[in-house]
Amino acid sequence: MRVPRHYLCGSDRGFPVLLPFPVMARTKEFDEDTVLDKARDLFWERGYHATSIQDLEAYLGISRSSLYRFFGGKRELYDRTLARYQEENFQLLRRQLGHTKNLKADLTNLLLATARQYSPDCAALAKGCYLVNATTEMANACSRALDFVADNRERFVDIVVELLAAAQRRGELDPQADPKPLANYLFLCYNGLQVVVQTRVDRNDLVATVTHIVDALPWTDPA
Repeated sequence: MRVPRHYLCGSDRGFPVLLPFPVMARTKEFDEDTVLDKARDLFWERGYHATSIQDLEAYLGISRSSLYRFFGGKRELYDRTLARYQEENFQLLRRQLGHTKNLKADLTNLLLATARQYSPDCAALAKGCYLVNATTEMANACSRALDFVADNRERFVDIVVELLAAAQRRGELDPQADPKPLANYLFLCYNGLQVVVQTRVDRNDLVATVTHIVDALPWTDPA
């Protein structure tokens, strides 16, 4: 009996995927950015582990062979959606916190927008942050996830340290304060809010908490 030849195509859960047909070069019949955005939405709604290859095929409208050929597999696709979301999130963060000369007001508006994701009628709770959700699901399951989470924290802190230092130069923030621990404090508060907004917490309580979070920083003008 002749054993059919198999061909390498991508990977699944770290193992090579063998297909019983040769992998031919093909032109993509889909828009890659659209597929990444749709995959992100599906992973965001269901989580990584609850999303199957069959789910991805059906929702993305591409075949399993195309998924492996162009994206490498489920995990590789997931990692790419996280990286894409991270870049978009940091661009948004810079716009939200760097467009005025009033960092205190910008921080307040950023955290208030996060707190107000909550739906008062409880019919549909907020999805939270895609990266934070990935952290809570994947951090203990994969070293690559831990590396990604660490990189996300470092980049957030670096951006906020830069903004805090600029606020010090403007005289808005105590010049003797160390920006690094303040940035870490804001990272913890921001990401904590992203988790809490997914629960049935009173929105007014969250909004009041935001005021205390921002007021705790050593502003030169406490008003």
